[in-house]
Amino acid sequence: MSVMKSVLQIARNKGFTLAELMVVIGIFGIVMVLSVPAIGRFLQSWKLGGDTEELANLLRKARSAAVMKNIDAVLQFNTGNGEYFYFEDNDGDGSKDSDEYQSETITFSAGIRFNGHTLPDTKVTFKPQGNAMESGTITVANVHGRTRTISLYGGTGNVSVN
Repeated sequence: MSVMKSVLQIARNKGFTLAELMVVIGIFGIVMVLSVPAIGRFLQSWKLGGDTEELANLLRKARSAAVMKNIDAVLQFNTGNGEYFYFEDNDGDGSKDSDEYQSETITFSAGIRFNGHTLPDTKVTFKPQGNAMESGTITVANVHGRTRTISLYGGTGNVSVN
């Protein structure tokens, strides 16, 4: 009968004690504190990938505009403030005139920056045939030192991200 009595007693005592609850909350807190740096690195890597793809897509868009409109299209970037845009160079002089279309100026997310480039200038000019006047790479980095590289192949105008 004592076994039956202890089984009934256990069945009536459902729930957690305050001590058990505090231990679980403490373990949860430790796990959260340890995971915050990893989450920060993940978010910066995610931003790096997104911003690099956005720059590569604008390069491709400039190339498409040059081919479709039979004009030069110039992507210009500023390594100091992380901004870039392209414009349709109708007269082929390589500079933006007041009557020429300019895309929206895009700025990198916080913590993302230009890390360097092997292009001769901070401009990339696409010709009406789709080829680029320049070949080289543009490297983008985040605050944790991770980088992504955009390669531009002048002969074809193709753009790839590594």
